Amino acid sequence: MLLSSQIIALAEYVEQGTNLLALLPLAVAVVRWAHLTRPLRLVAVGLGITAALVFLAPLSRPYLGVENLLWHVYTIVQTLFFGGLYVLVFRWRWQQRLVQLALAGFLAFALLDWFWLEQGASLHAYTHSLQGALLVGLGGLYLRQLAHEMPVTYLGNHSLFLVSSGLVMYFSGTVLLYVFAGHFVATSDLLGQHVVSMLVSFVNLVQLTLFTLAFHRAPRLLLLSVSAHD
Repeated sequence: MLLSSQIIALAEYVEQGTNLLALLPLAVAVVRWAHLTRPLRLVAVGLGITAALVFLAPLSRPYLGVENLLWHVYTIVQTLFFGGLYVLVFRWRWQQRLVQLALAGFLAFALLDWFWLEQGASLHAYTHSLQGALLVGLGGLYLRQLAHEMPVTYLGNHSLFLVSSGLVMYFSGTVLLYVFAGHFVATSDLLGQHVVSMLVSFVNLVQLTLFTLAFHRAPRLLLLSVSAHD
């Protein structure tokens, strides 16, 4: 019992620390805003809105339905902004249209999940799972495009490479958690909920670090053709 309480306390510290860490890439993005391309600005705005929702959600805890709604809105906003990044960076018009259709389909499914499939649930596992599959797929396709064109001499200085790597790492690392989390959280105690959340926080730490590097290194792109990413 003592070990369980210690794990819960540690998980809460990790969650709070990760939430605060989201302010770091935002601060870097604000300082270097003039150097950010349109895709990076879209990521920064999305990160700012989701960070605000993260801080608002605990304040609505006495109203469970409101808190659940805020977390569901968080997932939708996160997907639309991060997915919208690829509308701007993919080269071909048909790819951009396909991403737009995929995002519209995700939004429709998320609403269906909220109102019917998992209505009232604290964690919408179906929506999270679709979100993970969609963003990992889009990130993987962009990395493939980047590898095919090889427009940089050092990928560590390529901001969009860092952002896409962060998205792929985060959502590929958490998608299986979300597939099973709905059942796991619903049938376990407080300890189980915090273990899942702590695992997500650790992966999110990697993503936020890469976002920070992406915003910091924005002026150092070594592209052969920058115009497609402006």
